[in-house]
Amino acid sequence: MPQYRRRVSETVENVSQMLGHVSAPYIAFSCGKDSSVMADLILQQDSTVPLRFLSSGETRILHNVDTVLNYFRDKYGAKIEEINIDRVFSDGWQSATFDEQRKAGRRDIQTLDNSEFDSVFMGLRIEESRGRAISLRSCKTDGLPQFMYRYKNRDYYRMCPMARWKTEDIGAYILENGLPVLDWYKSFGYDSRTTARLTGDSVRQNTIIWLKYNNPSGYARLVQRFPELGIYS
Repeated sequence: MPQYRRRVSETVENVSQMLGHVSAPYIAFSCGKDSSVMADLILQQDSTVPLRFLSSGETRILHNVDTVLNYFRDKYGAKIEEINIDRVFSDGWQSATFDEQRKAGRRDIQTLDNSEFDSVFMGLRIEESRGRAISLRSCKTDGLPQFMYRYKNRDYYRMCPMARWKTEDIGAYILENGLPVLDWYKSFGYDSRTTARLTGDSVRQNTIIWLKYNNPSGYARLVQRFPELGIYS
């Protein structure tokens, strides 16, 4: 626990310093464990920082995201900006296959950024993958707090205050502070990952069969829309 306490303390200080360098930040929010812990730590210091959440037609079939969103609304009066791009159930995409709509959405994450903001808080952590470790360790800007990076081609900042956190730290914070979590974690633990969209990886990692037993009506609706997903159940 001493290491966990130190990480929390360091992160509180880092968030404070990061906020001092920017004027219009937002939180890239997924309702997952990492972004929830990050949002809680940031909103304690500045409850006006908006949470921008990219969702799709299947998001609320996959996860109980409103449990998480409502927690931050109720506790902090948080401003939730949900950007919904539905290529699953919207009329214009009814003839698209699962792969076609999935590939069309590869760049949708870019819609979170717009000219209103000069910076983004992201819940990236070093231990998650080699690629993220390289990015977090190599992207540095002199004169800025650790894990705060100014992009070379524009006056815009990426801030990752959770970079050094371990999965056990995330779990400890959630338990200690009573944060709500997505039901997926209750089945698969905090080592697992969640997405607000159904991705190829999530399909291969048993999401469809999990839905079949945990959200039968949602499963039926999704498989009716994409019959090709039935083979994974």
